[in-house]
Parts: sequence; structure tokens; C-alpha cells
Amino acid sequence: MPKPHPNKSTYGILFLFFALSACTSPRGIESVNYNSRVSIVVIHHTTANFGDSLRILTEPSSNPVSSHYLIPEPDDNTYDKSRMQTYELVPESQRAWHAGTSYWAGKSGLNDQSIGIELVNQTWCHSSGMEVDPTTGNPDRICFYPDFADSQIALLVDLLDDILERHPDVKPVNIIGHADIAPDRKIDPGPRFPWQRLAVLGYGAWFDDETVIRYWEQFRAQPLPLSNVQKALSAYGYGVEITGEDDEQTRNVLRAFQMHFRPMEVTSTPTLESTATLYALIEKYHPEQLDELLQIEPPKIEPEPAEKETIEPEPAADEAETSPAKA
Repeated sequence: MPKPHPNKSTYGILFLFFALSACTSPRGIESVNYNSRVSIVVIHHTTANFGDSLRILTEPSSNPVSSHYLIPEPDDNTYDKSRMQTYELVPESQRAWHAGTSYWAGKSGLNDQSIGIELVNQTWCHSSGMEVDPTTGNPDRICFYPDFADSQIALLVDLLDDILERHPDVKPVNIIGHADIAPDRKIDPGPRFPWQRLAVLGYGAWFDDETVIRYWEQFRAQPLPLSNVQKALSAYGYGVEITGEDDEQTRNVLRAFQMHFRPMEVTSTPTLESTATLYALIEKYHPEQLDELLQIEPPKIEPEPAEKETIEPEPAADEAETSPAKA
């Protein structure tokens, strides 16, 4: 049996349906009132070889982690490619789970606004069974940091160039390491990462030597209280509470700062050289805060308690009658 031929009313209904559908499609008019969600680039090292790193960063687990990019290292027997190349694991438009509990420059939960880059670097640490010395803050482990290969850094430079072209709002002070944003639990990318080399090429922050020398001379003559150092670290971006005390959180932040800017002296203490370097960076990147951070508050002098007047008790009646004066 032949199928019935649609009548004119049927054609009219179909035309109206498609016409209405076309009218509800969004019309694209680009606004100029927006910016990139990305304002921070965080650099990590993996501590594992390429094969294990790729598995950890891409496969399900009880503690899932990821990064936007992974850069292998040469001479890794788990990397079977003849040519070094960068691997994109998560699109930049999506959140990679690389930062964890983190803080930088007033912002926390940095996965929302950052790009994470992992470099294969098989750093390892040996932990001690002894507790941390509460007086000196000596670490409970000793760590070993291999150099980063030139071929890795070349790939990283190309990647950073592309990222900054797509996300021009990333400031030099916001190209940082995992230790900078989580100093209480992370040490990567470690003291051998070539921050200065990257900064010379235009990626990240670095200080001017002459400015460091000027502050070094100034602080030799008039050392700064620890509270000023803590305020300056906070102004630069680190998450540190202003306590005025050489506490664990301050030592962790100083360790991260020194691994980034003074890798030849990672002491976790506010050395004269570290403090001069910190203030050179403040002058260069946060000059509007410099005057306040150089002001030294006078020490608080606790008022001495008032002396209480001692009143001798009157002698009792029987004592007065037998006192020598009355004898």
C-alpha cells in the first residue's frame, strides 16, 4: 500500500517548527568584558619516571591527581619515544587536580585559576625515624635533587611561551613552584630548578643583584625584626601568619622562598642574604608596599606593676601593754 502523501498543512507545520528552532539558536556577539580564568602557572616535579608519572596523572586511583602538561626527561627507559615532546593531559579550559590545598597572593584552592606543569625529575628523600628538633627545626629527612635536562627546559620554555600568549594576565610573580603555594607539605620543583634561567628568558620573577646588595648593607646596619620579614613574605604572595616568632610555618615558607631564590643556602632561617633578596623582589614587583614593610614598630613595653604600699598592722592590746616602750 502506498504511503499517504503529506498535505500542505503538514508542510506548513514542519516549516514553522524549523523556523522556530532556528530563532532559538544563540547569536554570537563577542564581548570585550572578560579575561582568562588562568592567572597562575605552577611548576612541579614528579619524583617518578615517565611511565609511572603518566599512569598516576591519567588513571583512576584512591587519591586522583592530574596536571595539564607532562614533560619527560631523556635517558628514561620508560620513555620509548625517539623525540622529546610535551604531553597535554587536561585541556587548559578544565581544572586539573595538581595544586591541592594551596595559597598564593590572597587566593586559595588554586586549581580553579592555574595551569599545572609536571616535569619528570626523580627526586627522592630518605626519612629519619627521629622527630624534628623543635629548637633548630632540622628536617626529619634528607633529599636528593637531580639536575633538569636542557632538553626538558627547552620544552618548558616553548610551552610557557604558548601559555603566556593565550593567558597574558599571568604575571611574572605568578609563575611559581608547588612548594611556593604549599610550603608545609611540598618541596617541588626543588633547589636545582633553574628559576633564574627562565626569568632571564622572560618567564617568572627574579631580583636585581645591585638592589640585593643595597638592602644587604642596610640590614647589616639595622637588622629587621622577624615580623617584618613575615609581612614581606606575605606581601610577595606566601601564606604566612604574622607571629613574630621563629615557628614551623615560618621555617616552611622560608625554605620554599630560599629554594626558589637562594638555592645555595636553604637554611629555613631568615638569613641576611634571604631578607635582602626578599626586599629586592618587593621593590621590583610590589613597590607600593615597600615603605610600610620597612617600618619597624617600636617594641611594646609592658608597664611595670605598681608597688603596693605595705601597712604595718597595729599591735594588739595585750601586746601594747607588754611592749618595751611601755615597760
